[in-house]
Amino acid sequence: MIYDVRHKTVYRYTLPVSMSHHLLHLEPRDTGHQRVEWFAIRIDPEPGFDDRSTDAFGNPTRTITLDQSHDELVIEAESRVHLAPRDLPEAMATPPWEDVAALRMAAMDDPSMDASRFAFASPFVEPDDALELYARESFTPGRPILDAALELNRRIFSDFIFDATATTIATPVAEVFAKRRGVCQDFSHLMLACLRAIGLPARYQSGYLLTRPPEGQERLVGADASHAWVSVYVPRTGWVELDPTNDCLPMQEHVTLAWGRDYSDVSPIGGIVYGGGLHDPEVAVDVIPVGGNHA
Repeated sequence: MIYDVRHKTVYRYTLPVSMSHHLLHLEPRDTGHQRVEWFAIRIDPEPGFDDRSTDAFGNPTRTITLDQSHDELVIEAESRVHLAPRDLPEAMATPPWEDVAALRMAAMDDPSMDASRFAFASPFVEPDDALELYARESFTPGRPILDAALELNRRIFSDFIFDATATTIATPVAEVFAKRRGVCQDFSHLMLACLRAIGLPARYQSGYLLTRPPEGQERLVGADASHAWVSVYVPRTGWVELDPTNDCLPMQEHVTLAWGRDYSDVSPIGGIVYGGGLHDPEVAVDVIPVGGNHA
């Protein structure tokens, strides 16, 4: 699978911005199954400072400073991404989940140490007793980790309703759990909190999801979606991705941008703005199959 991805964000401010600093996670990363052929970004107005680097999780980042007055900011990122088929383990052949939970106590020289840092609370993922009980309905004693994780993935999909008006970026996981409503970011944070409540390493993944128009309708430009899902660590296999919003294992329709402990680590555009008054960003995303390689 080959996709061209376009992510355009427009900020229009009610008052002039005198200066702003931004950290961008807009460049897809290379993974074991994903290869980025090219990436380009256009920023208007042109930043006075523009530095490309990587963060603590290995994600490509861009740090920019706009040091001239502006009342509009346009950031448009484009890339071409190749996705290869994935080999997934047999769920029942994966280790008991308790063995994986023990990895959070891994020694500094243990290869699992990198995974263990994703087993603890983070700013948007605060495990609690209620979430642990919810998780343990699937994670029964001795159950293979991937088999249990697939059931938890399915239960969140069944028990929770997608509702774009129910939450905001600041809604705590406990409130999402109580309301039983939210969006992909909420369901990902919820699943992470459940997994970490029982000691399992699990990380937040941000990216894009190919969407299809209703039958008989044309695809609308800009109507694809930014998306979020999770990965759980499985020894001898590595990270296995799960999408609780859609009850699926991401295969060849999920394009990875970045991963971290939660949304706060991988926000597409973050930063500080001096002035500006009110603003509400307009975001348009396109995920376009290249060369008719998608049915």
